[in-house]
Amino acid sequence: MAEFLSLFSPIVAIIGFLFRFWLAWSGPVFFMLFVIVWKSWRQQLYKKAISWVLLELKFPREILKNPKAMEQFFAVLHGVRNMPGDFIETYFDGEITLWFSLEMISIGGDTHFYIRTPVKHQKVVTANLYANYPMIEVEPVPDYMEKFPRTLEGLDARNLDIWGSELVLAKPDAYPIRTYIQYEGVEEERSIDPIASILEVFRQLDRKESVFVQILIRPADDKWREKGLELVKSLKIEGSKTIVGPLGEYTDRPIRTPGETEILKAIEINISKSGYESLIRYIYIADKSVYNVNFAKRGTISAFNQHADRSMNFFLHNNSIYTQTKWINYPYFFPKQRGIGRKRRILENYHERKMPEEMLSSQFLHARAFNLNIRQRIFVLNTEELATLFHPPTNLVLTAPLIGRTESKRMGPPVSLPIFDQEE
Repeated sequence: MAEFLSLFSPIVAIIGFLFRFWLAWSGPVFFMLFVIVWKSWRQQLYKKAISWVLLELKFPREILKNPKAMEQFFAVLHGVRNMPGDFIETYFDGEITLWFSLEMISIGGDTHFYIRTPVKHQKVVTANLYANYPMIEVEPVPDYMEKFPRTLEGLDARNLDIWGSELVLAKPDAYPIRTYIQYEGVEEERSIDPIASILEVFRQLDRKESVFVQILIRPADDKWREKGLELVKSLKIEGSKTIVGPLGEYTDRPIRTPGETEILKAIEINISKSGYESLIRYIYIADKSVYNVNFAKRGTISAFNQHADRSMNFFLHNNSIYTQTKWINYPYFFPKQRGIGRKRRILENYHERKMPEEMLSSQFLHARAFNLNIRQRIFVLNTEELATLFHPPTNLVLTAPLIGRTESKRMGPPVSLPIFDQEE
């Protein structure tokens, strides 16, 4: 017994040391905790002070431009990226990088496209949409989510049920998905508009069903590109070995297959463009009489995975977020309660267009029973990938029964549209 207790003597000694000298370490530790909580609090105040506006995109009957125009829009939008630049902005203003929400929704088959933006960037967003799509209309509108209850109890009172999920990339961000460039044929008749698949999902909806897709984006810094360069470097040296020959040491590099060479090339092209930290969230709300969990679980992700390239990248459900829970899934206990907790969380997050909290302390402060709020994952998509996922449908897509169109052509954006105003 004595030998067994002796195994714990180092731990006892450490605990005794900490108690003996608590004055020496408690001050710095409590100060660090105070700084963490303070910074988290200031960031929450910064978020609450943001004013938002929801812009609806209304399209003419024919759009001849391909998604390249939307890629240019995202390239310009990246330039409005903000970040804390000094001690005051970090710890007193609580400044964080602002984000945008790209939304495609269908309520009973009635399809709409929206962009939610901070009010301070509204004119920049509007002006650049007009610059790339002169014939569209951009109008501030009330939030369509106000038509739906904010709580599960409210949904249940209207005989509605909800299913929701967030999507993640299967591989590191530097691996690209298939983009609109791969859909373009030599002849226009052979080209495909990648937005068609999500619109086809919307077409299948019953009048009592609704699907809401939300792509949250915020301009990323260059750290994701540095990780991509490290990945390229590791792939280049993979399989190499050092050989000692008569003339000394040299590196023997394996002969790469055309596929391996293509992967390296695709990654290098992907990280050469501006990137956005992204989160894809969608929810399905339907009357319980027509509620179809299989359609909710597979319909939307199948539309996104038309962009899958198994040698590159593709989308998966974030199994820690989506609302279908079973006892065989980690953490195994209370599957029904965990499912309810996830439904509450994703409904709230969709209503508020929430990005994951920046700090771990903030995540725990917003944790709830059966939903710790620490499993969300953001990933980086570049401007080309975003333009593939979200752009005005082109004339290649038959959308007349789905999307309300403007009846007359706009001759161009408003004259002397103010873009940059003094920030408040």
